[in-house]
Amino acid sequence: MTRVYVVVEEGSPRILGYHAINLGMMNVDELKRRPLGAPDHGEIPVLFLGQVAVDRAAQGRGLGGILMHHVFEKACVIADAAGCHAIVLDAISDGGAADLARRKAWYESFGFAAFASDPGRMFLTMKQVRAAVQAGSGDAGA
Repeated sequence: MTRVYVVVEEGSPRILGYHAINLGMMNVDELKRRPLGAPDHGEIPVLFLGQVAVDRAAQGRGLGGILMHHVFEKACVIADAAGCHAIVLDAISDGGAADLARRKAWYESFGFAAFASDPGRMFLTMKQVRAAVQAGSGDAGA
């Protein structure tokens, strides 16, 4: 089941941004680096980040970072309950190579790394996510 979180301006029905997350499984062999506590082979539970989107008019004001921090906070709660090992996402390439590169760079700024087998698919270990939440920022790469 997918859970969608929406941001609106107070008193307005206009959607400024949102993110969608759901639990899933993936083969641990697909990851560049094995998350702490993950088995040597087989399937592991992960949190899929379906999308983080910000209205064009609201971009450049930090809303995307706020949404990503919310993803990280939710991921910690879910990991405690379900034992997921990483956040996994697919960078959307619908706007061409330049848009894909820009989106990937944005995710990389939070510490996400590309899969060796699929450069458009990215992941972040829960260890990195927890470190970012404990530091009080959305920057898991720090």
